This record gives sequence, structure tokens and C-alpha cells, in this order.
Amino acid sequence: MKYFRHLLVLFAAVACNHIGAQTTGAASHGSISESNAAVFKACAVAPTAHGACPLDAVFGLFKLAPNNDVLDFKVSNTVPRVVNQSYGWILRLNQKTGKVRVLERMTLPETPKTWGAGGQPYGMSTDRKTLSLDVTLTIYDGTISKSWEVANGDPPGHYLITAYVEDSAPVQFEFDVIDPR
Repeated sequence: MKYFRHLLVLFAAVACNHIGAQTTGAASHGSISESNAAVFKACAVAPTAHGACPLDAVFGLFKLAPNNDVLDFKVSNTVPRVVNQSYGWILRLNQKTGKVRVLERMTLPETPKTWGAGGQPYGMSTDRKTLSLDVTLTIYDGTISKSWEVANGDPPGHYLITAYVEDSAPVQFEFDVIDPR
């Protein structure tokens, strides 16, 4: 994995509101989608005094300018295995501003050649397929986002990202990294 970029996504709230919870890949039709829906439902009725909580989520491809401004976002559950292709998630929260702590866990189908640096490493599985990062993200107009870039040596296959925002239940994203045709 190369490194990730924190994104200032001004249109993220619109993407979450109009696209809906696009958080499951083709391989999973039920359990993750149902789990995420339960998290969003519980957060919708949770008092904001109990901390930040996710209300909706999208996953997809980012096109970034050299200064990291978002030029485009496309909802997708497939990521082309092209070096520097940016991908990641956007979460709409029950808070409009502030900072939140997020534990993000990414699991790959096999060990990558390298894991990039970004955020505070929280742990790695013994088989080196799963990396956990502890990051603090700034909330912009009720949303947070996190992205990664495809790096040389990233394996093709089925990936899973699990994001824990503060003390809320996790939101999961399944997607496939595929070789371009």
C-alpha cells in the first residue's frame, strides 16, 4: 500500500445523501449490508452527546489534483489495479464539525510487497495481510473521508476495510482490486 490522504470533500454529504449506503461488494449481499444498516439506524437515534457516529457511507474511486483537492468521486466496488489509483470511503456523521478518532483495519487477499506509512500504526496481523491504523480525522460539514492509493505490488483480489468511528459499531467496505483489461 502506498500512503493515504486525508481528503477535504466538500460534496461528500451530497454523495452520501443521494447515493445511499454503497458499502458492499459483489461477493457479499447480506451480512455486511445488514450490519452497516443497523449501525446507521442506531446512530440516527443516538444523542450527539455520546460522540460521533456514522449515519451513511459510500465507497469508491477518487480523482485527486496534485494539491489533494478532490476533482471527482465515483461510487464503485471495484478498484483498477493501476499504480496511484486513489480509492476510499466517505462517512456522513451525526456531528457537523470537530475531530474524530478512527481505527481503520484493512485486510488484503494476500500479503502486499509493502505497507505504506500514514496514520499511527495500531497493529499488523502475523500473516501481514491486515493492517490497523489509528487516525484522527477532521469533520468537514458532517463528513469524514479516508483514501488509499494502489501501489506497485498490491495484490489483486477481495479486500475488506473496517472503520470504527470513536465508540460506534464498525462500518465495513468490501471491494475487489482488479487488473485492468
